[in-house]
This record gives sequence, structure tokens and C-alpha cells, in this order.
Amino acid sequence: MVSIAIDAQGVSVVRPWHDAADADFVTLVDSQNIFGTRYNLKAIPYGVMIDEAGRLVKAPFNVNVKDEKTIEMLEKWLSDPGYNAALLHDMKPSSEPSAKTNAEAAARFQLGLVLLEDGKKAEAMTEWRKALALDPKNWIIHKQIWAVEHPDKFYEDGVDYGWQKAQLEVEKSKQ
Repeated sequence: MVSIAIDAQGVSVVRPWHDAADADFVTLVDSQNIFGTRYNLKAIPYGVMIDEAGRLVKAPFNVNVKDEKTIEMLEKWLSDPGYNAALLHDMKPSSEPSAKTNAEAAARFQLGLVLLEDGKKAEAMTEWRKALALDPKNWIIHKQIWAVEHPDKFYEDGVDYGWQKAQLEVEKSKQ
């Protein structure tokens, strides 16, 4: 079963990667960063494990498909029904976010997304830069700015992590 449930913004970006991986799982894109804001996530990519009943069984974690431990964990989760139950048992129920989010930075990030969707790129960039000033360690905001300014470093031939490191050094030198 191949199924993709993503919004219009994410389709052109995610679909080629999903198809190239011959993935047989649902891929979701949090283009509005709703989940990221709720869990105060500061970096991408991240993964979550949601079971067939729609329950979150593992809190957000760094996704590295080249990491053997990540692959082993995912394979165990898929092959061992008892592992899902154990993960679910270990989850701490909470109606509160796991960490305090910088509300103004999150709001400015959201406003930037709306402005970009309305074709107001310059205004979106202004809001994202204000958000980044409020939350300078938020890599989601960093990467959103970079991806809009330099889409060739993110979408055409894959993510250029070397360029991102160099870009970060340039930004640090301007501070």
C-alpha cells in the first residue's frame, strides 16, 4: 500500500523522495509546523511513530535513515507487535506541550507561511527573520529562510548540507 497524505505545498517536494524510496507508508508533511510548535521542535527532519490506531507511540526523534540503530528500531516496531505495546506503555500522557514554545516566534513563523502562500515573499522573509531573532536556535526557521532564498540547495539535487554549514558560518561571522 503506497499512500501519501500531504498538502499541496508539500506534494512536489516530498513525492519524488517518497517514490524513489519505493515507500509503502504514509508520508505527512507538517507544512504549517503545527506538530513542531506543539512539541517545541527546533530541527528537521524528525520522525514520530504512530500506530495503526492513530496513537503516538514514540515522541519525536531525529530521523537518519543511514543510522543502523534507527533502522533496527523501525524494523522492530514493524515486526514485533509487543514492541508497539511497550512503546505505548512508556509514553507519558500529556495535554501540555513537552517544552515551552516561544509563542511570538511561532506566530511570526506562521504569519510568514501565510504571507508566502499569498505571494508576499519579502514580507514572509521579514517575519521569519524576526522569528529567528526571537528563537535563534530554531533550525526549522533557519531552513525555511534558506529554502525560500536558495531553493536550488534544497529541492533540485537533494539537500546540500555542506552549503548549509557554510551558510551558518557566514551568518555567524556577521553577528
